[in-house]
Amino acid sequence: MTFQPPRLGPGAIYLRSLDDLFRSKADLIRVAEIEPQTLWTKGTAPGSQPRGSPVEMRGLAALTQPCLVHGIGYPIAGTICDQQQHIDEFRRWTQELRSPWFSEHLSILHVQGAREVQPCGFLMPPVQTDEQVELAARNIVSRKAAVGRPFAFETGVNYFVRHDCEMPDGDFFAAVAQAADCGLLLDLTNLWVNHKNGRTRIQDVLARLPLERIWEVHLAGIEFAHGYWLDAHSGGIDAELAEIAADFLPSLPNLGAIIFELAADRVSSFGATAFLQQMETLHRLWAATPAPVPQSFVAPPPNAKGPSLAVQVWERVIADQMLPAVDRPSNGGVELKIREVDEQSFALYRHLVAAFRAGTIAEMLENTTRLLLIGMGEPALRALMHRYISLTPPASYPTDEALSFRRFLDANAVPVPGLNDMLKFEAALVEAAADSRTLQVTLTKDIDLMLADIREGRLPGPSSDRPETVLEIAVEPVPFIRMAATTATAACP
Repeated sequence: MTFQPPRLGPGAIYLRSLDDLFRSKADLIRVAEIEPQTLWTKGTAPGSQPRGSPVEMRGLAALTQPCLVHGIGYPIAGTICDQQQHIDEFRRWTQELRSPWFSEHLSILHVQGAREVQPCGFLMPPVQTDEQVELAARNIVSRKAAVGRPFAFETGVNYFVRHDCEMPDGDFFAAVAQAADCGLLLDLTNLWVNHKNGRTRIQDVLARLPLERIWEVHLAGIEFAHGYWLDAHSGGIDAELAEIAADFLPSLPNLGAIIFELAADRVSSFGATAFLQQMETLHRLWAATPAPVPQSFVAPPPNAKGPSLAVQVWERVIADQMLPAVDRPSNGGVELKIREVDEQSFALYRHLVAAFRAGTIAEMLENTTRLLLIGMGEPALRALMHRYISLTPPASYPTDEALSFRRFLDANAVPVPGLNDMLKFEAALVEAAADSRTLQVTLTKDIDLMLADIREGRLPGPSSDRPETVLEIAVEPVPFIRMAATTATAACP
């Protein structure tokens, strides 16, 4: 390994809602870690590829602090690992933002469904075997070559109990890094969650890692729910984890950055003051990280005992457990048996996926969701969401999820006054943004009056009825909603 990462310092995951803070507090937030996929949009036409705004990319490149690029949508552990479709856009962002290295998750997201490749809805852990080490290393080498930058993979959270055939976590991470000749993004919070859930002691994992390959560290808050400690990025760093980090970080000779993670939906409840206090904690940790003499690395032992679990078999198990029944691939009549403890873990993953999907719909179709809640009540709305999620596969991008829910409601009418008009209106906003085009939508309700009713927690009444009206909607370059002329470029019935 010849790459020597620059010492950038303490920083945080960039969020649009915190843009002013990043620009005004660059002395505290010394590194901006950019997750491009959270800022990209994807067109609605079949085969559309995700893209980012060149204007936003240039705005981020103008930040005072250096940027690191961290991928979250195209992990590198699976047999299905995109090295082409998203790469041009990802490479463009990495180059424009002058990221000295880039990172991605050592996870599985896409699996083979009954008809096509589909995302399973969550970054799933790979099986930790020699075969998986070789697969991940090949994927990493290809990704490095495609992007043209040094690469580090993130150590992941894992809600499963380790199989007998699997390497211990630290040995697995070390073996992948050695085989791929790459760096490590050490997510201490993920390891802490694994520790608190009883998977493996964090000290045992850290003791087996090649310290010179750790270029970056992530820290975040956790929470307890559904019987597990969760990597929720929910708030401040645990005091006990901060102590572990303080003891461990000085042993890292090539540490380039320490990054604080906070979920976008937790920003408003956490607050700017608490966020900056976390940055002060990172500064104290960073101040104690001089470059010591590198420690020698002990090679991992041979693979663990027990019959091996093939990579493709594990991915079929994931597909069988995570995809809707109609989308699960045929297993050729062979039953895919899993342990009872695995059933509990898969139940948690399915719950997390369902919560994320429902949250995406509530964010993208906010007033449609509120109207459903007013008209149906919470139990019925939860049942509707459960039915939708059980019948449709997850989507990789929020716009796809929102429009999938629109199609589901179109095919499964819900008798809520004004629902059809509000759904058409909000779906048109989503499509206009995703496709960067002007749309027309035909409505029989006054949207402004409907929004006022929804804000007051009541169903739209006859007062919002109006003669059939065509609105014209666009988002770029300047958002507008206006009465349509007689001719339009695209219609949304």
